[in-house]
Amino acid sequence: MAEPYVIKMPQLSDTMTEGVLVSWEKQPGDRVERGDVVATIETDKAIMDVEVFRAGYLAEPLAAVDSVIPVGGAMGYLLEEAGTAAVAPGKGGPTLPAAAPEAPVAPTATAPAGIPIKMPQLTDTMTEGVLVSWEKQPGERIARGDVVATIETDKAIMDVEIFREGFLSGPLVALDSVVPVGEPIAWLVESPEQVRRDSAPRPGGQPLAQASASPAAQPVGAVSPAFPMAGVPAARPQQGAASPYARSLAPALGVDLNAVAGSGPAGVIIAADVLAASTAAGAAAPVQQRGAEPSVPGEGRPMTAIEKAISHAMTASLSMPTFHVTVKVRPEALMRAAKARKVSVTVAIAKAASEALRQHPLVNAAYQPTDRIVERSRHDIGIAATTDDGGLVVPVLRGVEQQDVEGLQEQWSKLVEKARKRRLSPDEYAHPTFTISNMGMYGVEHFDAIVTPGTAAIIAIAANGPEGMPITITADHRVVNGAEAAAFLTRLKKVMENPESWLGGSGAPAIPAGDYDVQVLVIGGGPGGEDCARELAENGIKVAMVNNAPFPGGECLWRGCIPSKAWRAAADRIRDRAHDAEMGIQMGTPQLDWAQLEKHRRGILQTRGEMALKTDQGMKVQVLEGLARFTGPHSVEITGKDARTLSFAACVIATGAPAFVPPIPGVQEALTAGGAVTSDTVWELPEPPRRLCVIGAGAIGMEMAQMFHDFGAEVRVLEALPRPVAEMEPEVADQLMKALAKNSPRLAVQTGVRVQSMAGQRGAMQVHYQDAGGDQQYDCDLVLVATGKRPDTSALHLAAAGVALGERGVIAVDERCRSNLPHIYAVGDVIGGYMLAHTAGQQGRVAAANLLGHGARYDAARDCGVTFTRPQCAFVGLSVEQAKAAGMDAAEVKAPMSIDAKAMMTGETDGFIKVVADKASHRIVGVHFLADHADTLVGEAVMMVSAGLTLEQVATAIHPHPTQTELFGEMARRLLSRLRRAARAAGQSG
Repeated sequence: MAEPYVIKMPQLSDTMTEGVLVSWEKQPGDRVERGDVVATIETDKAIMDVEVFRAGYLAEPLAAVDSVIPVGGAMGYLLEEAGTAAVAPGKGGPTLPAAAPEAPVAPTATAPAGIPIKMPQLTDTMTEGVLVSWEKQPGERIARGDVVATIETDKAIMDVEIFREGFLSGPLVALDSVVPVGEPIAWLVESPEQVRRDSAPRPGGQPLAQASASPAAQPVGAVSPAFPMAGVPAARPQQGAASPYARSLAPALGVDLNAVAGSGPAGVIIAADVLAASTAAGAAAPVQQRGAEPSVPGEGRPMTAIEKAISHAMTASLSMPTFHVTVKVRPEALMRAAKARKVSVTVAIAKAASEALRQHPLVNAAYQPTDRIVERSRHDIGIAATTDDGGLVVPVLRGVEQQDVEGLQEQWSKLVEKARKRRLSPDEYAHPTFTISNMGMYGVEHFDAIVTPGTAAIIAIAANGPEGMPITITADHRVVNGAEAAAFLTRLKKVMENPESWLGGSGAPAIPAGDYDVQVLVIGGGPGGEDCARELAENGIKVAMVNNAPFPGGECLWRGCIPSKAWRAAADRIRDRAHDAEMGIQMGTPQLDWAQLEKHRRGILQTRGEMALKTDQGMKVQVLEGLARFTGPHSVEITGKDARTLSFAACVIATGAPAFVPPIPGVQEALTAGGAVTSDTVWELPEPPRRLCVIGAGAIGMEMAQMFHDFGAEVRVLEALPRPVAEMEPEVADQLMKALAKNSPRLAVQTGVRVQSMAGQRGAMQVHYQDAGGDQQYDCDLVLVATGKRPDTSALHLAAAGVALGERGVIAVDERCRSNLPHIYAVGDVIGGYMLAHTAGQQGRVAAANLLGHGARYDAARDCGVTFTRPQCAFVGLSVEQAKAAGMDAAEVKAPMSIDAKAMMTGETDGFIKVVADKASHRIVGVHFLADHADTLVGEAVMMVSAGLTLEQVATAIHPHPTQTELFGEMARRLLSRLRRAARAAGQSG
């Protein structure tokens, strides 16, 4: 083996295309024998071992833990000779992120020949831990993932998990012992015969806890938990290892870890080494070294971990140039609104602070040594809370700007319960971007809070008095100047004193009082208008709904969702016959009866239209047929069957959006002659076309293209963008193209195309376009222009009411669906965004809730959609790219449908399901599908994202077998295991 042997990502299952590196079981320099397990990886089915069937020595570069590697990709290397742990330059493959080696442990008189269980570094500020309890006893069998002990860190009480197998052995450290990070607390041995049951001897013959409390037991500067962290930790040193805190501190102080000698266990570089290197180099330390302190008579007790953490944080804060500004706020309206929404005032204040931070983002930033400012769009707000033993912790509400107060209240209730028992995990208290301290509950009339490194500001809330409630901001002058702090407080005062503008107010209706014909006028009878009108009528509001057709239902019922899915159902029956032969069923070639299909489709529409009208009238909604235009801010004129003038107190606009026709030469003439149709006019075809050209590969275009293909047509789709169904997750679109190429032989999709012109008449159309090969022509029977929808509000005369428009002609609204006028709302396609029926319905209910005074918001990050191709495309929430753009550290896990037994039974194995989760909270923020029956499966995903379920909750839910819903539980368990292992590996390698 003269040349390095490349350890490649193996294909451990027949459906596997890539793997996630979970852990390295060998370290650089280790001898590897044939059959040894060198790493574990997560495949699309399970976590599995990587065995090597050559002998040699493991060498760097090694792929980083948690990295995704394609099958056949390099993971690491084997060398023939001992004594080297790295591939020489020019001889290896591509450079891979290095993993830190773990120093071997030699047996001594007091240490058995086993694997040490070390005090882990569970937080970036942790330098030692207190052994609280042993959850396992010497001699017990330990499996991967078992919790063997609990320890008290500087912030919480946390579990010590083990990711090896063996038997727990002594010497065990005693309860209440203080153990430095990296020191053994117990041992893991291979057999019961090797187990020892003695306790660990203390250094120098003193109890370990006392030894740790001694000044000599800790290097100067070893703990500085409040130093500001760099945005990205330093890379692991080329030789040896460094603790996570040392790696985070190094960039902040400008220290090169490769030039630092480690003084920690086994030569690990710790924070003290970084500080010493910074001082020796003359770098500006972020905290002034403390001088000699006066002696204090008496016998002192050692500080607890949390007391020391607070002490160090306060000392570090003294180096910050801070100032204070105070305003007095009238909190009564906020208290009433919070009570009406059944949330705590604390949560309401946090949300108010987030509203103010939107306008003043510098207050949410932080100083980063040296001379840098970290700006953050995510509002992670820490709120000081007391523990049952009188300590102080600061739980963090994550992503306050993205959540409503009900969701925040649920999160806060769980955090407070855990905080009282000091059971918070690092992601629940670490790295807030802004902090609130509320001592008003104790009757304190005024106080200044202390801002700590990593944030630029903290607000101190005192007790409400005759002149109001004092709120004082303490701000870092390096980031926030006095004018900005004053402006922020002024904004916060306005937000808190006017909660109806963002929280929903006191619960009283927001409909203006007055002598009007109706309390609320709804313009438009589609899903948005109908849901809004029914919600209001159900709560006793006098509502009129103007609809420009005999029956309500809008585009969804008459020109969109319902008629297209009637066609889709027929196409599905044809397509399903392709799977019959595989299951031994012979039914012959299906034949389409177009006249019968159209009779069936029209019957559905008529029945549902009549049902909708009867329901509206039965709920006391006044349904008027006609077109409405504004004549003033509180009046309209209606033309048509039910012509009249009408005055209203409030109005909801839900007029939808017609099909958009781009300015292609010849397109208007083709539409007039019937050679071209849109999604609004395709419903009057006497027969399906034999050759169809579809312009636009969005949801409508792709659905129609494949349906007509299944009806027997040859179809060509022309799309200007680089990929089809651009609203879907990128991999979904890519895999859909592959599935279409395999399963729809007469359907061609061309992207990156510019349509130049069209001409002809129905049955003889020519479409001229330009692609990468130059000018092209496609001859067809019919052209379907499916280039999306765009609102047209010209007939509404919005200027008469004073309603403002946004970009591309949409009505500009906030997340409460309210326009620039407080009594006029707009919902559905007319406001842009997701132009989907269920989106309009939700927005209609949001508008109704705000008019009723309940307060509600539309959250696009929890919306969903289905494109009815085969296989179907669907999404709920965010893709991993969208989640990262929103400030989350997101991860994803994927399951191909080809591994699912139910899909195998029905011959529907194309596609996959992908779950996206926030690494910090484990909350599921997105699910994406390319799968047959995604329209059914998506329901569970909607509940996951909408309810903010965690990976743990989905992983432990019991799913029935054999069903495709099992995949959700499997994926949640896989991703959860990967995140836990990655976190453990990061702690151990540091």
